[in-house]
Amino acid sequence: MKPMPFRSSVSLVAALGLGALACGTGSAYGAWQLVWSDEFNQPDGSSPNPTNWCYDTGGGGWGNNELECYTSRTNNARIVGGQLVIEADQESYGGCSYTSARLLTQGKWSWAYGRFEASIKIPRGQGIWPAFWMLGTNIDSVGWPTCGEIDIMENIGKTSDQGTDHGTIHGPQSGGDYNGGAGVGGTYTLPGGAALADNFHIYAVEWTTNQIKFFLDTNLFFTATPASLPSGATWVFTQPQFFILNVAVGGNWPGDPDATTVFPQQMLVDYVHVYAYVPSTNAPTAPTGLTVSPGNAKVYLSWAASTSGATGYNVKRSTISGGSYTTIASPTTNNYTDAGVSSCASYYYVVSATNSCGESTNSCEQAAALGAYALAVNSGGSAACQFIADTNFSGGTQASTANTIDTSAVTAPAPQAVYQTERYGNFTYTFTGLTSGLNYKVRLHFAEIYWTAVGQRLFNVFINGLQVLTNFDIIAVTGAQDKATIQEFTATPNSGQIVIQYTTVVDNAKSSGIEILLPPPATPVAGNNSPVCAGSALNLTASTVPGATYTWTGPNGFTSSAQNPSIPNATTSASGSYSVTAAANGCTSTAGATAAAVNATPATPTAGNNGPIYQGSTLNLTASTVPGATYNWTGPNGFTSTNQSPSLASATTNASGLYSVTATTGACASAPGMTTVTVNPPAGVTIQFSAGKAILSWPCGTLQSATNVSGPWCDVSGATCPCTNQVAAPQGFYRLRLQ
Repeated sequence: MKPMPFRSSVSLVAALGLGALACGTGSAYGAWQLVWSDEFNQPDGSSPNPTNWCYDTGGGGWGNNELECYTSRTNNARIVGGQLVIEADQESYGGCSYTSARLLTQGKWSWAYGRFEASIKIPRGQGIWPAFWMLGTNIDSVGWPTCGEIDIMENIGKTSDQGTDHGTIHGPQSGGDYNGGAGVGGTYTLPGGAALADNFHIYAVEWTTNQIKFFLDTNLFFTATPASLPSGATWVFTQPQFFILNVAVGGNWPGDPDATTVFPQQMLVDYVHVYAYVPSTNAPTAPTGLTVSPGNAKVYLSWAASTSGATGYNVKRSTISGGSYTTIASPTTNNYTDAGVSSCASYYYVVSATNSCGESTNSCEQAAALGAYALAVNSGGSAACQFIADTNFSGGTQASTANTIDTSAVTAPAPQAVYQTERYGNFTYTFTGLTSGLNYKVRLHFAEIYWTAVGQRLFNVFINGLQVLTNFDIIAVTGAQDKATIQEFTATPNSGQIVIQYTTVVDNAKSSGIEILLPPPATPVAGNNSPVCAGSALNLTASTVPGATYTWTGPNGFTSSAQNPSIPNATTSASGSYSVTAAANGCTSTAGATAAAVNATPATPTAGNNGPIYQGSTLNLTASTVPGATYNWTGPNGFTSTNQSPSLASATTNASGLYSVTATTGACASAPGMTTVTVNPPAGVTIQFSAGKAILSWPCGTLQSATNVSGPWCDVSGATCPCTNQVAAPQGFYRLRLQ
């Protein structure tokens, strides 16, 4: 709220501050401590506490063509139920048609730096302009805007603005105010169409060195720093300022009341608080929210501002994930641009927080992979991190918002400032100096900052004449206003150019930002077919990286430029780690790795058997011991066994033949050991008579005799083939015991 000439109140200016605490004592982290307040606890109907507040009175427009006369009457400012009531009335008074009140702490209380907040239920209506703001105590000597102005809360009560809190700073720029009187600031709009006048809300700023943060309740919606100022402006927020609470009627910004405006209108203030920052008594905690964005030979870092008493930060970098890290900068703000990097390289970053009591642990690591080329343009806006100011366009119109953009649904989002600006209409971007034949990644950034519903904005986008977006509807994609989306495409320059054309279907086509990148190739995913056995082929595989060539390295000096090389007749010495990189667009990827195992082939077992044997006997197969092996026998008539030395009872002649056995260790099988088995037909005893004697013959076994066929049977002692018995001997029976 632009001020009018002031009537000074002469009184004591109180200086408030807290001494620093010793490290290791008191609160663990820096915190805001209440140092001044007005709870408005006086009796109902009384005026505000005169120790804290004085009044501006009178009319004359107050530099903004306002319509009210400010008074010090309790009609317009009084205490009711523990709240300050500032009431705007429609009445004839002092040549004005409206009255209200404007309270100040000027000449009584002022502060440089702190948290300043009030719990307020604002009024509403066309032409109603409530405000909670601050002005520099040096206004009488240097004037406005050189004194500096912090508008903690303003609202212009018309229907379209009833849910919006405006936070703004004003200061000197080339003989006038920032941005021609518009100031520098942001807004926060309640979701769901809610009105600020429906409830009490906490309006606050946190003012520290070179930074002023604006809050509605717990929502941080704008941060002002010297970098926020337009060219030629001066940061003057280093001097004490005093409070102002008022409700204006009419004026250049809100316009005049109309037939819809209801009077009286009341602004209710439950309390006003001032907090001083108590320094941390311990080292801060590690920063969170670190993000890194690669640009053209630069990396842009940002992280969440410390809430644990940090006064500075250490930015650390490594070329290897996990460090060791080297400190490359020690900024006092929560962002940094690293210009000491090279294209086609990867870097790994961490950040620590510091204060007088020590240094925190490192943040979580974040990586930045720089490609061969990167161009980023902020459509309709000025430079923001890796995004340069709007350029290379023809046609279209610029627009912007101060609303916070939700980037939670996108990967590698642009800075807030990119989504808060736009170029709209029918327009074309032409980017030259690119390399024909290469595949560039094109990232198109969008956020709907004007419309609120599906179908209100539709447009088409063409890249080098190829339509890539048709009837594109940002809200249909994001589901909400002020929410970012990124659409990615691949484009090959024509004659060194990429041309991006935006054409309107409904309302206006728009762009928030454009990135054209030659990113480093993706790391190929490496694999292999192991474990394999010595003598087999070891096959290595790498995932496809478009347009890439490959370089493999491995044990024993192995190299290959094939995407999927093979090592025939691999030996155990081929076991080990293999790595592969992909090269494209002048950059080489980080390496993909895979571990291969080539297992030794076990020794061939020596096979044997107990043959030759006769049918009906037990066939015993034997294999020599191979340490740690399992065995697999095969033989005639489908014979199989996994025993090292299997047996075949009551073998028949068809068990004769070739048997083989293999030994297996680590999924590798040996060459087969072989043994030939002979099973003869059944053996018998033959008897021939000659010269009164019986001559017994048999091929093998032990001759047994009995006097009765049913036994008992006994071995014939000393019997060898042939055996001669006298015919005159007693009747006898003979048989063979084969085993």
